[in-house]
Amino acid sequence: MKTQKVTLILSVLFGLLILISCKKETTIINNYDLVSQYELDKAIVQTNTTNVATGLNDIFNIMITDSTERAHLCQAFVNNALFYDDESGYFFIETLDDAWVVAHVNPDLIGTCRINIQDIYGKYFIQELVATVKYIGYGFVEYFRSNPTNGETERKLSFVTGIPSADFFIGTGFYGDPPEKYYEKLEANKTITETMVKTMAKGIGGIFENYYSDSLQRVEFCRSFIKHIRFFDNQSGYFFICDFDIYNIAHGAQPEYQGQNLYDLQDSHGNFIIRDMAEIANNNNSGFYEYYWDNPSTGNEEKKQSFVMKIPGIDYFIGSGVYLGN
Repeated sequence: MKTQKVTLILSVLFGLLILISCKKETTIINNYDLVSQYELDKAIVQTNTTNVATGLNDIFNIMITDSTERAHLCQAFVNNALFYDDESGYFFIETLDDAWVVAHVNPDLIGTCRINIQDIYGKYFIQELVATVKYIGYGFVEYFRSNPTNGETERKLSFVTGIPSADFFIGTGFYGDPPEKYYEKLEANKTITETMVKTMAKGIGGIFENYYSDSLQRVEFCRSFIKHIRFFDNQSGYFFICDFDIYNIAHGAQPEYQGQNLYDLQDSHGNFIIRDMAEIANNNNSGFYEYYWDNPSTGNEEKKQSFVMKIPGIDYFIGSGVYLGN
């Protein structure tokens, strides 16, 4: 047993070295770099997982301490927050001690212990997921698993990280070998942003439908959930949530806007930002909008493209964006 544990730890540490050595390759660096589909998929699952983990960690610290209630909230989010066009992207949440399933899109797995599960090649991939979080904090693990969209066993690369306040870990991944397709930086970052917003909109909608019906609790949830979420290498990615009366519900970077009516808010070029975004979300359900806004990573006003989407079941919309520079 001791030898197996040492072998597992060494395997995880070796994986970390590979992750570190590939970090520059998988990081979107400047406007002239091309990003492969494989790199983009890695960025999507890593960013998505980290964002949800950050949000849930704050909710568990601030609003929910009961373990059963935490599990119910996780399931409400996971059931709805599917991503990728074929909805093959999904989250799983398990306990960090023995990998008891807290939330999963497959209801038969909820409440089961998966610590000794193997893939078709005999890899104890759950043990490696747990060890990655325990000894490193986060990382990628590759294994083979049945793709729920087609029932076929395929290679899967998952990213996992911890939710410390609950002693849980959360993960998601992508299946198969992505095609040889390449994107410019802006196109890749827009895809990441769109995926993040859609994931959050659907997940929060699921929580509101199944867990929070009181309007004040919904506001508190939104503010707590997005407060510390940041993404992209320069941490310029964040979320904002407004209602269709043009009031700001929550803002991840500028909380001073929370509770304010922003109907007349204009950028330096005269664009009525929030009312225009609300029109997109209300009439088209989702879409991109371009305007000028201060970049929190530089302090300078820059052109920005944000993706907004209506949160299902409520007159809120959520957005996030990509800064394009001066």
